[in-house]
Amino acid sequence: MENNKRLMFAKILLIIITIILLFLLYYKVNNMKVEFSLKGDKEIEIEIGDKYKEPGFTAMLNGKEINDQVSVKSNIQENKLGSYKVVYNLKVAFLNIDNSIERKVNVVDKTEPILTVNSNDEVTLNMYDEFVMPTYEAYDNVDGIITDKIQIKSNLNTSEEGKYQIVYTVYDSSKNKAEKIITVKVEPKYKNSYIEVSISNQKLNYYEKGKLILTSDIVSGINNGTPIGNYKVLRKSRNVNLKGADYVSFVNYWIAFIGNSYGFHDASWRSSFGGNIYKYNGSHGCVNMPYNKVKELYELVEVGTPVYIKY
Repeated sequence: MENNKRLMFAKILLIIITIILLFLLYYKVNNMKVEFSLKGDKEIEIEIGDKYKEPGFTAMLNGKEINDQVSVKSNIQENKLGSYKVVYNLKVAFLNIDNSIERKVNVVDKTEPILTVNSNDEVTLNMYDEFVMPTYEAYDNVDGIITDKIQIKSNLNTSEEGKYQIVYTVYDSSKNKAEKIITVKVEPKYKNSYIEVSISNQKLNYYEKGKLILTSDIVSGINNGTPIGNYKVLRKSRNVNLKGADYVSFVNYWIAFIGNSYGFHDASWRSSFGGNIYKYNGSHGCVNMPYNKVKELYELVEVGTPVYIKY
């Protein structure tokens, strides 16, 4: 009888102790300070093809780091556009801790295509000359060759002096834009060209855009009969009879720069040009040139081309 009482008391005591322990364990678990958070942003972007760099996380239990209790799973494909997830799970089974957080990773394409136009950014064109369209190509890091997607807009008018634009534009599949603008300056030919005559050297030089295009020996007016100064080409004519008080001379090419009295022309009656001929057998004031040279000059210059005559 006495033994039965003792056994009953032991069972009751065990039950009481178990209840107390369970209560203490419940209290401890529910009052533990768990910190579980992401480092960095919850949603981030990476450029396609770049490596994903894990920003990390913080896992603490009552102030103690428990990062080793966290598992990380990801479905990121760095070479494929899309939205992906990184799932972080903190699990401590014996303390009934099971928390999960997620980070969204967007693999995007923000790189503009490479657009190549085989031309200078600025081009100068003489009026009425043909503009040869440059070749071009476009390549994208995702789409590959997209030359066929290039759009070209132009307001070029070669018959009118002015500044025009040719705009090349291309978009990739992610709507990234690349653009190239070619500025075309249309100018009268004479604006960038001029004729320079040196009386002392008996030379004529013709320049275009600072480049010497034509040089020729000449014979100018006797006794400095060719006027010094700045002029311009007034007219061009073929097969002209030049008339003076005591002469009539037929010339094949006539390029006038002062009225009808002074100009450049061929002189079939001369066998040589240059040197000191002008001092004893000069012209009446015009600038005499060899046939082939004045023919070339005639084809090169336009009305309005500046003429600079210096001693």
